[in-house]
Amino acid sequence: MKLSQLFPVDSGAEVTGLALDSRKVRPGDVFFCLTGLESDGHAYAGKAAAAGAVAIVHSKPLEEVPGVFYIPADDVTAELNRASDLFFGSPSKKMTIFGVTGTNGKTTITMILRSLFSHVMPTGYIGTVGVEYNGMHRNASLTTPDQIELQSDLAEMAAAGIRAAAVEISSHGLVQRRAENIDVDCAVFTNLTRDHLDYHKTMEAYFEAKKMLFKGMKPDGIAVLNADDPTLEELKACCACPAVTYGKDPGRNADYQAEDVVLGPRFTTFTLRHGGRAYPVRCNLIAGYNVSNLLAVIAAAHTQGMPLEQMIPLLSSIPQVPGRMEVVDEGQSYHVIADFAHTPDAFEKVFEFAQSVRDPEGKVYAVFGCTGRRDTGKRPIMGGIAGRYCDEIAATSDDPRDEDPAAIGAVILESAAQQGCPGVFRKRREDAIEYILQKAQPHDLVLLLGQGRQPYLIMADGYREPYDGDPETARKLIRKYFR
Repeated sequence: MKLSQLFPVDSGAEVTGLALDSRKVRPGDVFFCLTGLESDGHAYAGKAAAAGAVAIVHSKPLEEVPGVFYIPADDVTAELNRASDLFFGSPSKKMTIFGVTGTNGKTTITMILRSLFSHVMPTGYIGTVGVEYNGMHRNASLTTPDQIELQSDLAEMAAAGIRAAAVEISSHGLVQRRAENIDVDCAVFTNLTRDHLDYHKTMEAYFEAKKMLFKGMKPDGIAVLNADDPTLEELKACCACPAVTYGKDPGRNADYQAEDVVLGPRFTTFTLRHGGRAYPVRCNLIAGYNVSNLLAVIAAAHTQGMPLEQMIPLLSSIPQVPGRMEVVDEGQSYHVIADFAHTPDAFEKVFEFAQSVRDPEGKVYAVFGCTGRRDTGKRPIMGGIAGRYCDEIAATSDDPRDEDPAAIGAVILESAAQQGCPGVFRKRREDAIEYILQKAQPHDLVLLLGQGRQPYLIMADGYREPYDGDPETARKLIRKYFR
């Protein structure tokens, strides 16, 4: 593509790529000087020019290098969004895009949407687990990739014949406007509970970030909102498009309502009411909050043209969502479930489920930690929640970054002890899981929380230490020692 096709400049220079990181600039790239919380792209403009950038988009004065086009912009992010959409051929406009935001449930909803809607048309997924379509998988850099990566991923999907995509849209991604030029057809809201306060500072600011997706919707799009969440009316009022609701709490009278919910350790049943009709549903998801997740999926897919009669029979065999209430079964005599739960609300819901299905003769154990340099205030809260429900816990490392995992674990263990729950600290996550599995007896329930299948632990200086993920780590240990 010519530079003059991207920007109003008189140049026949060929643009071969776009870049935000000067270390990744290749000859022919356009470099965008974004100003962030920790770094300013303007400081690296010289390096980008030296690496062969054909043009540099900036909002501050720069020392110019001969042969490089300098394009001033009042809003570099807006130019990045516009240019990346144009450079990659506006792929989201060629697809049905589901955008899912909220504190908990984004991965579960998007991955089930991807699986379910694939029965209507080829559908891809972008989010925490990675990028997936047509049997291809690669790991993710962020839950919501930067503008260039996101548009590139969608363009790649469109070229491969993918006609729909389910995309996780995080609050960070919204504030940083990474999805601003994505043409979202259906925006789904899960819930709002405490998380990311290290970044947003207040719950009000966190909610304002979530609102951005719905304020920016096109008029002919649709919003799918959680009727059971206290934010419903405020969120509905800010939507720039029509909205439908889903819920399971009695009396909410949601557009997609679940009634007569029955939870089991291996399955869930409920009655779906929509449009004056009742539909019996049996699904292989477990836990009450997954009923809410499934309702969001049903509503989203239905609004985009998938008939309920086609959808409901498929819900009994939903593919396992990696690391989300994932049952680890190697023939052992006790139950092991791995889940990504890492917020107080998610902990409450996981442990409430554990209480509802626990064997009266069995005990409940948990392995978890809290992330370093992130919302330190939730550590005692999560330790206290686990302490109320568990017979014993093992605190361990969970993306400690440059903090001491033992210091984080001490806060967790103290809070659990205040609830009468004993615990130990094991720095290596594998050792913590092994310790608890050695404790487990027939009828017991072991919960591995916070990591899911994440294939690394984030250590100091951003180093990603390889890790097999909680489910696979547990499987190996059970096969080796405890079968």
